[in-house]
Amino acid sequence: MMINEFVDLTGFKPTDDYYHTEIEPIYERSDMDKRDWCKQWKKNGGIQKAYDALREQAANDYANVLSLENEVKDLKEQLSRLKDMNDSQSQIIRDEREKLFNANQANEKLNNERKDLIEFLINSAEEWGASDIRERVISMIGAKEYIRYKIEHDLRLWDLDKKLIMELI
Repeated sequence: MMINEFVDLTGFKPTDDYYHTEIEPIYERSDMDKRDWCKQWKKNGGIQKAYDALREQAANDYANVLSLENEVKDLKEQLSRLKDMNDSQSQIIRDEREKLFNANQANEKLNNERKDLIEFLINSAEEWGASDIRERVISMIGAKEYIRYKIEHDLRLWDLDKKLIMELI
């Protein structure tokens, strides 16, 4: 029996789901004519049973909706906490980047000052013939850098510098 026939014979319109899961399987197991079966179904309280089942299903659906609403609320709270944590972490990252930028600038300034000081020391050693200053510069920047600087700036190579070059070769 089709659902529209059931509605015509009983005057009751069940949901498609209720018809196919509850009413139709019982009818299929019966050997009664569809008209007689529908009369018997109504007489045995089928409509009330259908309403009760639908009411129970609605109550279950409502409980599921409430449960899902609570779950959504919890998820929103978790999302809010995660967003707050993310914002906090982002601020920490911005602060650390600023510190790093400032430290890099300070380091660059110190490197420039060191370079200027080394150039001053090399030029002073040249001007005064101070081998102790020369040795101090070499210990600070290394022999190769010291020789490279002198060659790049067309400074006179001392005998000590020529010995150093020979050692480096």
